[in-house]
Amino acid sequence: MDAIRIGLDFGTHQTKICIQRTPDEGRGEPNYEFFKFIDLKGNEQYFLPSLIQVNEDDTLSYGYVDSVKGKNDMIKPKLEAFQIESDFDIAETAEKLYDQYASHKNKPDDLAIIGEMLKIRKRKLIEREEKEKREALEYYQKKLEEYKTSTSVFRYFKQATFTDVEWKGSIDSETLCIWYLAYVIFLLESKFGTDFSINMGVPADEITYEQKRMKAVSILASAYNLVENVYKNDMESFLDEKVDDLWGKTEFIKYSSDLKGEYFINVFPEAYASLIGLTSRGKLTEGMSLTADIGGGTTDVSFFTIQEGHPVIYRYWSIPQGLNYIAELSGFDYSEGHFEEKASDEIVEKFYRKRVEIVDVLVNDLTNQLRKETNIPAKNLRDALRNRILVYNGGGSTYRFLTVPISYFSDVKLIDASIWKEENMKDKSTVSKLCLLLTTAYGLSVSNDDQDVKLKKFTSLFEGLSSDDDKTVIHEIDKDVC
Repeated sequence: MDAIRIGLDFGTHQTKICIQRTPDEGRGEPNYEFFKFIDLKGNEQYFLPSLIQVNEDDTLSYGYVDSVKGKNDMIKPKLEAFQIESDFDIAETAEKLYDQYASHKNKPDDLAIIGEMLKIRKRKLIEREEKEKREALEYYQKKLEEYKTSTSVFRYFKQATFTDVEWKGSIDSETLCIWYLAYVIFLLESKFGTDFSINMGVPADEITYEQKRMKAVSILASAYNLVENVYKNDMESFLDEKVDDLWGKTEFIKYSSDLKGEYFINVFPEAYASLIGLTSRGKLTEGMSLTADIGGGTTDVSFFTIQEGHPVIYRYWSIPQGLNYIAELSGFDYSEGHFEEKASDEIVEKFYRKRVEIVDVLVNDLTNQLRKETNIPAKNLRDALRNRILVYNGGGSTYRFLTVPISYFSDVKLIDASIWKEENMKDKSTVSKLCLLLTTAYGLSVSNDDQDVKLKKFTSLFEGLSSDDDKTVIHEIDKDVC
C-alpha cells in the first residue's frame, strides 16, 4: 500500500497541492505529482484560486468566479428623483413678491426689475437641475453596471486569518478558511480516498509559529469535521447546502494535542517549507544563505546554512508584506493584472527596505555573537558574508524587479527546473516551468513532522572557530563556514 502525504500550500491568492506517494507503505522511493483542478471551462489547472462565491440560490462555489451563478451583492439601484425648483411662472411670482413687499417707497418699475431677476434665477436653476440630472443618470448607469456584474465573492480570508490584516467581510475569515479547506479535502478524498496525511504551511515567524500552528490545526480539524462527521464524505450534499445552514453546521474545533494524530495533520512555517524543498538532495552549497518567498500576503525569509546536505535554520521571518501590500498602497487590486506597470516605485522601495532592515539586524546579531565566542575581528565576518546566496521563490519572484540583492546577500538565484531533476515527478517538463510557484507545495510534501521545526542557536555557527587568548591573532573565515 502506498503512503500518501499531501503538501497543501494554502495561499492568499491561490492554492497549490503536491502529492508525495511512497510505495511499500513508505519504504520505497517516493514519486510526486501536483494536483490538477478543473476550472469552469473544463481545463486542468495547477492552481485553485483562494476564493468563495455566494451563488444566487445561496449555495457556495469555490475557486472560480461564476458570473452566471453568482449572487448580486448589491441592492438594485434606483434613479434618484429631484425636487424641481425652476417650475414657476415668472409674471405670477413677480406680482406676488411685489405685493408681499409693497410699500409707499415702491415704484412702478420695480415689478419689471423683479421679473428680470426671476428670469436670471430661473435660468440658473434650470442649468443646475440639468447638470444634476445628467450626473444622477451617469451615476445610476455606473451603479447599474456594477449591480449586473457584482457577486458575493470572498477573497484574502487566509491572509486575514493568519496575519494582522483587518477583515470586513460579512462572514468571518476563519469560517471561510474552514469551508474552503473542506472543499479541498473533498477533492483530495475523491481521488485518493481517506488514507493520507496533510502538511500545510502558515505565514509564521519564530515568535508566532506555535500560536499559528495551533490555529491552523484547529481550522483543518474543523474542515475534516464537516467532511467526515457532518456531511459523511458526501461532497454533493456539502455543495448543495445553503450558506446559512452551512454556517449553523460549522463547528470550530478547539485545539488539542490529539487533533494532530487524529487527522494526520502537520503545520509548518511557510519559510521552512520553501527552504526544505530547495535544499533537499543537496541543491545548495554549504555556508550561510537566505531564501525569500514572495507571496500574495507575506514575504517569508529564512537565514540558514547547509550542513552535510541538510538545512539548518537559525532565523526565519514572515513579513506581512506581499504582492497585495504593493498593489493596495499603489492604488489598485492585484487581481486586476498588469502588476508591474501599476506598482508604485515608492511603494516597491518601501517593500524592499523592510527586508534590508531585517538583514541589517541579522548581521549585527551575528557580529555580536562572533565577538562573544571568538577573538576574530568583526570585519572578517562581514568580508566573508559578502556576495552570499539569496534564493527567491513564490509568485512575487516572477517579477524580476522584486528579486534584488539584500545587503550582503547579493548572489541572487531563482528557483529553476533543476530543483526536481533527481525526483520522480509526474509531468516534470510542465511543472518545472512553474517551479517558482509550486516549490512550497513540494517542500511541504517532503517535510516530515512539524516537531522537527527547531532553530539552532547562533553559538553553533562558530563552533569550529576556537577562541584564542592571543588577541592579536587574525583569523580568516572560510566561505564554506560563512
